[in-house]
Amino acid sequence: MEDITAAEMVARLAQKCFARNPVVILGSGASLLHGLPGMSELQAALVANIHTDNLEEGSAWRAVQDALNHGDHLEKALTNTNLPTSLVIKIIQATWRCINLKDRDVYLRALAGTETFPVSKLFQKLFQSSNTTINIVTTNYDRVAEYASNNVGLVHSTGFVPGYIQMREGGDRVALFRGAKLARTVRIWKVHGSLDWFEREDGTTVCAPLFEVPPASLTPLIVSPGVSKFQRTHDEPFRSAIQGADRALEHAEGYVCVGFGFRDTHIEPKLVERCRQTNVPITVLARALTDEAKAFLKLKAGTSYLAFEEIPGGTRAYTHEYTPRAPKGLSDEQLALMERESASLAREFKVAEQTYGTDHLDLVLAVGYLSKLLRNGKVVGYLVKHFQELLFEFQKISESENVAA
Repeated sequence: MEDITAAEMVARLAQKCFARNPVVILGSGASLLHGLPGMSELQAALVANIHTDNLEEGSAWRAVQDALNHGDHLEKALTNTNLPTSLVIKIIQATWRCINLKDRDVYLRALAGTETFPVSKLFQKLFQSSNTTINIVTTNYDRVAEYASNNVGLVHSTGFVPGYIQMREGGDRVALFRGAKLARTVRIWKVHGSLDWFEREDGTTVCAPLFEVPPASLTPLIVSPGVSKFQRTHDEPFRSAIQGADRALEHAEGYVCVGFGFRDTHIEPKLVERCRQTNVPITVLARALTDEAKAFLKLKAGTSYLAFEEIPGGTRAYTHEYTPRAPKGLSDEQLALMERESASLAREFKVAEQTYGTDHLDLVLAVGYLSKLLRNGKVVGYLVKHFQELLFEFQKISESENVAA
């Protein structure tokens, strides 16, 4: 076997994947970077804002909260509970409000030119070829992929015709031109819906760039975490989005996963089929690889995979030839816990380092003031009479004045 360095191996695997016009899969991790809420924040928002109106809703919502209190994640708690339709609607509306609020902030920063989109560079890189279209498959409701496209002058399509009041494309896709050439287009398959998709009272679908709570005549078309995901995906526009995503995934010659946790029961089987059976190259980029992602790489990804995750002080790479092993005596779960705690500790040290000067000055001033008070006989007499234990502690702090100074 050819003797190559680890850096050369990584470069070759990346080149093999990116040279094949890979399908890009965006998970929630790609949006967290821009301040969009994660599942824990969404869970907190739902718990705070869902108010039930009858016994059926109340009983179901208590069951969800009990499951959360016992450690179930949000999607599992909702999936395992029989939710009445009226409660599902409330969950969808509360989810829309929670994510839309942060999405609007991203849009305004992008409009002002102050937001940087790392995936914009990825899109541009993929268009440094003869490609006229790149396919994005995402489980996210937000519009980060759309903003990232437009931020670098790329056209995007989510299955609706352009405009302020957008109707579905249907079978005839809209094609835009720059001069005599087809405009390079980022086609985004939003399999769980989008913040700007709505259903009218007559059952028709419309896409509109709303940032305020829509009127009662418009119902947000997003599938809530949990059971309603499987109830709505047979309807339009979800069916067309899923079919388009399936075609892209089934015919892809490579995959790039950004912030994708490998927990989606629809997308992962498509990846397994292509990667394990035909060894299609896949690159995974994550702040921290989930247990599901590591299991996919280990058991289902074939041999042409490359994965990166952050670790304290750098980045860890995984390939078929090299997968970091846990130290002897530690399980993968224990190692992952240690890495998370180390990363958390590193962040805390960084914060402490940034505020050290101010904190130290506050300490010196506070100790100096306390020492001055203890030189006042009336103050000491009052403390002796009423707060002897407090006086003792104050005296110990005062004795540290020289150290602090």
